[in-house]
Amino acid sequence: MIYKILLGSVFALQISVLNAQEIETVTSVSRDNLTVTIYNQGIGLIKDERKVPLKKGRNSIAFSDISNQMIPESVFVSGNGIAVLEQNFNYDLLTHDNMMRKAIGSTVDIEWTNPATGEMKMQEAQILAFNDGEPVLKVGNKIETKYPGRILFNQIPKNLWSNPTLILDLESKQDSEEKIGISYLSQGINWKADYVAVLNDQNNKMDLNGLVTLTNDTKVSYEDATLQLVAGTVNVGVERFARKTANMMSMDSTVASSSMGTEQLGDYYLYTLDRPTDIMSNQTKQVSLLNSENVKVQKKYRFKGIINVAYTTEVKEKKPFVFLIFENKKEDGLGLPLPKGTVRVYKKDQNDRLVFVGEDNINHTAVQQEVRLMLGQAFDITAQAKRITYKQIGKDVYEVGFEVKFSNAMNTLTQVRFEQYFPDFWRMLSESRKSVKENSNTVYWDVEIPAQGETILTFTVQINKK
Repeated sequence: MIYKILLGSVFALQISVLNAQEIETVTSVSRDNLTVTIYNQGIGLIKDERKVPLKKGRNSIAFSDISNQMIPESVFVSGNGIAVLEQNFNYDLLTHDNMMRKAIGSTVDIEWTNPATGEMKMQEAQILAFNDGEPVLKVGNKIETKYPGRILFNQIPKNLWSNPTLILDLESKQDSEEKIGISYLSQGINWKADYVAVLNDQNNKMDLNGLVTLTNDTKVSYEDATLQLVAGTVNVGVERFARKTANMMSMDSTVASSSMGTEQLGDYYLYTLDRPTDIMSNQTKQVSLLNSENVKVQKKYRFKGIINVAYTTEVKEKKPFVFLIFENKKEDGLGLPLPKGTVRVYKKDQNDRLVFVGEDNINHTAVQQEVRLMLGQAFDITAQAKRITYKQIGKDVYEVGFEVKFSNAMNTLTQVRFEQYFPDFWRMLSESRKSVKENSNTVYWDVEIPAQGETILTFTVQINKK
């Protein structure tokens, strides 16, 4: 049979046209089950099961509607009573340029309109070359470039496909309709978590909503799919997940409601959406991860690294960093493994309108772990420091003293944490209030500053460079 294919037309070609006697095409219409597992690293694991009619002996099966960014070496095929003899990923697609390149040397029909008479002409030509989107044609005894008409192909060039296709060469033990599953990794699909936190008036509780943002940059849509997300850094080479069936675990809805079940999967966490969803080609969509109310939080002010004891003589006004701190605990209103992502914090003004007050990124956070969000720097709290004593004891030993003045312009008493690093070997000689040793070289003081008032902290330390 001869086919006239017109360039510029819309192609709705079935692979069976190419070789109807040898290849059985199985499209997504035959799909029985689809699971899409997405990783943070821009890859997805697609588990696609379809009902396939098989005859006893050798079968060539074409799985169409698969990702154009499939990693061919990651394909895993499963099914009862079959043996996989060969598999080929065909991604040379049926496009204008590909048809032209594949047809070089062949004879086609060309159609053009005589500009003087308006009469349509048709004749044979040979495609000699195709470069920069332009064909070079041999028409009769002449060579034609910048051809003004259109080209009609007498047949589809070999090895071109209407969409990316996986060809499976299978051996079947019997005539039957079997469920054949293919699992493969694909690039071009990703997810990330985004959180919205709304603080109450007292800054001691917040409502926390989590959303999963999915991005599908492949050329295939995954409709009515079971969606799973893996949180954690996976070393690429995860075909083993194709062989694991996920068991969903329901979370305690009295703590934090979630539309996703979660389970531990080795060193990672697996989230499974509780309903099928569509992940369309070239689409970004958001899915609810969690909704939690009245999560306990603490607002903290911190000064860190404003004094270098070896060189600082005076520090002008410095403002503290504002931290929002909460623990991922059931008793505090959470208790879910939190995927890494961005937390955006809001607070309502006097007119009940939300105002953005800062954002920070969190890492993957297990249950019972603490989360610290750095929101910015406070406006009404300042610290000034100056060196008040310095004494050289020996070549490598000196004593130095500082005075730090904290000011609070707010109408409420405020507590700040002042952290100080000491180099080398050190010993505290005196301090106006007791410090807490955080590690071998860092101490901190929790300092209360009265409303619209000031507090002074002094300390003297001996430093030994040896």
